[in-house]
Amino acid sequence: MAETKRINILVTLDANYIFPLRVMLHSLLLADEDVCYTVYVAHASLTQADLAQIRSGVPEARCTICPIEVSPQLLADAPVLRRLSTATYYRLLAPSFLPPEVDRILYLDPDITVLRSLWSLYSMDMQGMYLAAAAHLRGVMDWINRKRLRVRENAEYLNAGVLLMDVRKLRALDNTAQIFDFVRTHARLLFLGDQDVINVLYDGHVLFFDTRIYNLDERVFRGLRRRKGCDLQWVRDHTAILHYNGRKKPWNLPYNGQLGEFFFACRADMEAGSGETL
Repeated sequence: MAETKRINILVTLDANYIFPLRVMLHSLLLADEDVCYTVYVAHASLTQADLAQIRSGVPEARCTICPIEVSPQLLADAPVLRRLSTATYYRLLAPSFLPPEVDRILYLDPDITVLRSLWSLYSMDMQGMYLAAAAHLRGVMDWINRKRLRVRENAEYLNAGVLLMDVRKLRALDNTAQIFDFVRTHARLLFLGDQDVINVLYDGHVLFFDTRIYNLDERVFRGLRRRKGCDLQWVRDHTAILHYNGRKKPWNLPYNGQLGEFFFACRADMEAGSGETL
């Protein structure tokens, strides 16, 4: 009998993002029936009722929900900025609170819909890097971010909404104090919060994967349509992860983005299976 494929997933959220998380988890299960998931839910304020809602409609045989209430003590020395709240440190500090048996994990923002199997992404050779991610900026904005954050001249700016983490290597760094010191020293530069911190601290230690496949958002899709003729059928045939990372979200109507139909279809399938309308 073939060994069960299992993917570790990390999400961080409060009660406001329970519904999009439920749609994301449903999309994970639809995308690959041969994979099981252990989903670590890092939070500070979710109730038992909230966690029950997350588990509803998720078959335990295929998707185990493991809540982790992050200790305030871990963040006692964390500097809090307007763009970097206590909760936004969770991605940065994940190796400190994940169980010791977790050596690799895929972080996903809750505002994601999965269209295809993530096994190839999760099992990829990380080539000794700490992280694997997608770059979202090109041209002038990429140059501006390099100058703003004072990273290498050819550095790419990653989007932290999808992060494959080598937890074993990150845990060995034991760099919580370094993270806090960096934020204190560079607070005025960190316009994009913990994403900026990740880009600076792990510069040169990130393996980049194809944005079109594993972190496609509306802005990138519009650019692809203009320059390369990429259409919705191409997305259906190739893309694995859609990321609704703008201010407008498909669960808050009206939503005019071209990629919204994939979220709506997944939501409808989830509601049909549960008999509920949300």
